[in-house]
Amino acid sequence: MRERTTSEVVIIGGGVIGCATAYELSRRGLEVVLVEAGTIASAASGASAGGVRQQGRDPRELPVALRAIRRWPQLAQELDADLHYRQDGNLTVAERPEDVAALERRLARERAAGLEVQLLDAGEVRALVPGIAPAVLAASWCPSDGHAMPSLVTHAFARAAARSGARLIQQARATAISRERGRVTAVHTTRGTVSCRWVIDAAGAWSGEVAQFAGLSIPLEARALQMLVTEPAPLRLRPVLGSAHRRLSLKQLPAGAYLIGGGWPGRVALPSRRTWLVPTSLAGNTRAARAVYPPVGAARIVRCWAGIEAFTPDEVPIIGPALELEGFVYACGFSGHGFALAPAVGELVAELITTQCANRLLEPLSAARFTAGTEASA
Repeated sequence: MRERTTSEVVIIGGGVIGCATAYELSRRGLEVVLVEAGTIASAASGASAGGVRQQGRDPRELPVALRAIRRWPQLAQELDADLHYRQDGNLTVAERPEDVAALERRLARERAAGLEVQLLDAGEVRALVPGIAPAVLAASWCPSDGHAMPSLVTHAFARAAARSGARLIQQARATAISRERGRVTAVHTTRGTVSCRWVIDAAGAWSGEVAQFAGLSIPLEARALQMLVTEPAPLRLRPVLGSAHRRLSLKQLPAGAYLIGGGWPGRVALPSRRTWLVPTSLAGNTRAARAVYPPVGAARIVRCWAGIEAFTPDEVPIIGPALELEGFVYACGFSGHGFALAPAVGELVAELITTQCANRLLEPLSAARFTAGTEASA
């Protein structure tokens, strides 16, 4: 990159959200520069569990998930890439009567919002997943959910964006944002300055720092979420398994390995991008997986890691324009469950910039909910 260049849009962050947005903007004919402090998919998008899920979402983000899942079945063809996408459904199991009742209430809300989801009894769950634990009483079932490989998806969006003319600048850390007369004018990086009309804050756990460069403030907390993967096992588990009262996300990858997650915490040092595993969390996550699906216990754990995620106080993302600064757009705070939303977030942000009008789906996701009188200022 030259010492100073220009672009209509600068996207800060090379994860799946930033790359999907770069793709959507560039294919609409806009000049796009994406700057990434490390390499593409080097943070959360390279360490995600890869769930492509609608059920179990906050009502404010469920409409975005519904829109995203309509894109997923055609995404591999659109991006001309193998994404390891499988639409094999998602089961959230209940092992206690009170959890069954809670699932019934949740399903009523989700059906009212347009999601095709149903409650299966114990026999139906066992027919769908032979080997499920005897303690499982019922499960919510969403057949249109599934999973994909996050690193493959992120790089596919990046390549498609580049084919459409976007410039992807890696190893370029944002250091400042210039503003004049209430509007952004440039992004300064360790590899030069880009003059621009729009800045998209898609920097994941570092999005709060990026906002501060522009004189803005959003409430974000960086957390390290642990993942485990086993040696390959015979293919027998097709849906993604979750639990109504355990921290669990369990899936079997196409090559046979089990991928185990669910939000068990590690430790993180954000400035250095370092994470540390917590043995008690690893043990707890393993116990949860074996309690719900005992066959996973026969497969040896071969690798563990932690990804750095950005959490908002209400664990719902911040997407949309900054009301205090023209041209600054948030796409961050996905709180450990943003991967599935990426195709729709890219579209919504691209629509916002090209039409200069925010879709109504973004209203409940605005950063304005964290102003005086909300939980962020309590």
